Amino acid sequence: MGIEKLTSTLLKEGEEEANKIVETAKWHVQKMIEEERAKQQERKKAVEEEVKKLFNDERNERLAWARLEGKRIIAEAKEDAIKRAVDELYELAPQIRKSNEYARWLAREVGNAIADFGGKATVRVVKGDKKILQKISVKVEENLDALGGAIVESADGKMRVDLRLETLFESRSDDIRRQLAAELFES
Repeated sequence: MGIEKLTSTLLKEGEEEANKIVETAKWHVQKMIEEERAKQQERKKAVEEEVKKLFNDERNERLAWARLEGKRIIAEAKEDAIKRAVDELYELAPQIRKSNEYARWLAREVGNAIADFGGKATVRVVKGDKKILQKISVKVEENLDALGGAIVESADGKMRVDLRLETLFESRSDDIRRQLAAELFES
């Protein structure tokens, strides 16, 4: 009986030891599973944050591009509006030539140019403008191909004053464009 009891005790102790080892192993496996799940959660969170960052970066890039494109379109539209206004200004030249201000301006500027040439000059004007310069005592020819204004040449033909409307428009184009932009877009 002693051996049976000893065997039974040894088996019981072995079984208890085996159960402890299994329990410890189960605990370690459970701990490893929990640690792996925590790592997976951290990786998932890191991936989600990276995706969110990439999404925000992409969205910001697209918004910036859209804003830039919008500004470009607006700038082009403004430029087109200014060009149309300048074109309309050129189209208004025949009406400008009918105004009293134009007649006063032409007589004054041609008179100043003739005076600069010592009173000896030739004046070329657009057909119909000769009557404005009736008081001028120099030769006036109506053979100028222009929107309006005049060209005053010295008697020897070496010097010339260009008073054509298109020349004046071009020389003041920056000022005209600024003024048009202010009137069209600054309200």
